[in-house]
Amino acid sequence: MLLFLLTLACQRKPASWEGPTLSRPRSQLTAGELLSGRQPPLLDMSFFARPEWADSAGTPFSGTLALPRTALTYPKEKAYYPEENYFPQLELHFLTHRGILLPAQAGRIHTSGSYWDVFIGYGKVWQEPTDGPWSRAAFPLTLTDRWMGQARNCVATFVYQKDTVSQVCLQCSQETADIDDQQLGNISAMLPAQFRPGPLPDSAQLVEQYQSWLGRQLPVRPLSEWDAEGEIAAYFNRSIYTNAPTSLGAVLADSQLYVHPPHTRHGPYPFPEDMRHGLYSVTKSMAGALALLHLEERYPDDLLNTPIADYVPALAEAPGWQGVTFSHTLNMLSGTAGGEGPEQLFLPLISAATAEEAIRNIALLGDAPPLPGAQFNYASTNLFVLSYALQQYVEEKEGPAARYWDIVHRDVLVPIGAGGFTTLHTQGDQARAIPRLAYGALPTLDEAAKIALLFANKGQHEGKQLLHRKSTEEALGGEWEGHPTGGDFRGSRYRHSFWSKTIPAGPCEVEAIYMLGFGENYVVFLPSGIILFRFMDEHDLNIDPLIQAVERRASSCR
Repeated sequence: MLLFLLTLACQRKPASWEGPTLSRPRSQLTAGELLSGRQPPLLDMSFFARPEWADSAGTPFSGTLALPRTALTYPKEKAYYPEENYFPQLELHFLTHRGILLPAQAGRIHTSGSYWDVFIGYGKVWQEPTDGPWSRAAFPLTLTDRWMGQARNCVATFVYQKDTVSQVCLQCSQETADIDDQQLGNISAMLPAQFRPGPLPDSAQLVEQYQSWLGRQLPVRPLSEWDAEGEIAAYFNRSIYTNAPTSLGAVLADSQLYVHPPHTRHGPYPFPEDMRHGLYSVTKSMAGALALLHLEERYPDDLLNTPIADYVPALAEAPGWQGVTFSHTLNMLSGTAGGEGPEQLFLPLISAATAEEAIRNIALLGDAPPLPGAQFNYASTNLFVLSYALQQYVEEKEGPAARYWDIVHRDVLVPIGAGGFTTLHTQGDQARAIPRLAYGALPTLDEAAKIALLFANKGQHEGKQLLHRKSTEEALGGEWEGHPTGGDFRGSRYRHSFWSKTIPAGPCEVEAIYMLGFGENYVVFLPSGIILFRFMDEHDLNIDPLIQAVERRASSCR
C-alpha cells in the first residue's frame, strides 16, 4: 500500500480547480446544449445548482424519467470491473413540491446486471431567463457498488417541458472509495432520457415524507460561525493527493452541526444534505455496535456474554470458535484467525455470493494461538459472524420471519430521525439478506450525526433507553479502559468497536474516542462533548492536529 501511495503522490499533484463558475446568463449546460446531447467538459458544480437569480419553474415535473444503460466517461488507471463503466438502466419517478424535486424511491435502488446501485436525493426545479419555454431540474445521485460500499457523489441535470425532456447531464466529481484500488476518478455522461408525464399515485405521502424529513434535520450552520479563525477549515481544505481529499468536515456542538462546505474536485457539492459517504469500518460502530447494544437492551439475556457458536451452526464444531462470545466479536477478541488481507477478507467474505457461503469460508480460516478474550486481533470477519449470529438469535426470539436489522431500523433509526441510514447487505435473496456489519455504511451527515448523538447520550433518546446504557457508557469511556491493541497504529485501546488514544491538547491530555474507517473516515467523541466528523478516502491517519484545533476552540481541560 505504501508503494502505491508514493506512486500516486507523484502522479497526482494537488491543484486547485480554476474552471469558470456559473454566471448570468449561463455559459455552460445551456438548454440548447442539453437538447443537442453534446457532452460538455468537466464543469464547476455551480453549473448544476439553482442560481440565486433563477425564477420558479414554469412547469411542474411529475412522471417517470427512463434512463437506459449508457457508457460512462470514466478515465481510470486500471481495468474496469464488469459494467463499472456503464450507467445502469433506471426508471425514476418524480414530482415537484414548492420548487423541490421529490423522488419516489427512498433508499438504495437495486439494479439488475449493473456494477452500480443508486441513491436519489431531493433535487430542485427552476427557470432561467435564457431557457425560453424550458424549465430546468437537477438532483443529487450517489453510485455505490455491492461489494465494499463506496460512494460516488454525482449530480444530474436536464431541461424539460410538460411532456418532454432533454438528455440528462451527469457528473461525479467526488467519492469515498478505495484509493489503494486506484478508484479516484471523475465520471461524466450524457444520458439519453425518455419522459412519461403523469401524477404519482402516492404524491401526498411523498410530500408528507419530505416535510417530515425536513423538519427533523439537525440545525446546520456554517463552520465559519464556530471556527472564526478558520483553523479547522484550513485543515479540511488541505490538499493531499487531490485538491479535495476531505469530502465533508463538520463539528457537532450543542446539538447543532457546523459544516464546512463539502468540496469536490470541481467546486462545492450543490446538495450537501443528500451527500452520502462510504465509511467502510466506521460501520463496525455505526451499525455493529448500534445493533448489538440495542438487542442487548431489548432482550434481558446477557447477550454480550452468550457463546456465539450457539447461533452459527457452521461454527458449532470449529475448535477456534468455542468460547467466543458476542462481545468477543465486537471487541476483536475472538482468538480466531483473521485479518484485513486478501486471504482473510476478500476471499472469504467480500467475494462470497451468500451469507451461508461467507460463514463456511470463515469456518475454514482456522484457529489462532490466543484464547478468546486474551488478545486483540482486528478482523472484519468477526463482525460478519456477529451479524449472522444476531439474525439467528432474533429468529429464535421473534420467529423465522423476523429480521434483526428491520428491528433496529424500526425501533432505533426511525425514532432518532435517521430512518434513511443504510448499510451494505449480503447479495442473493434480498428478503433474506443480512448486513455485513464490517463495512458498507452509507450515511448522510445528518444520519451519522444522529447516531453519534445517540451514543453520546448514553443510548437514550427522548427519555427512552434505546441502547444498553452500561455497554454504551463503556464504549464511550465510562469507568472501563477497554482492551489494549498492542501498539496498533490506529489507536491504543478498543471498546465495543470504538478506538481511543490520548493526545496532548494544551494544558492537559485528552482521550479521543472514535469510530474509524478505511480511508481515513473519523467520527470523534471528545470529553468536552464535541463530536467531530471527517469523511475522506486519501489516508490521513494523523488527525491529532485537527483534534487539537477543536480543543483550542472548546477545551476538554476545564
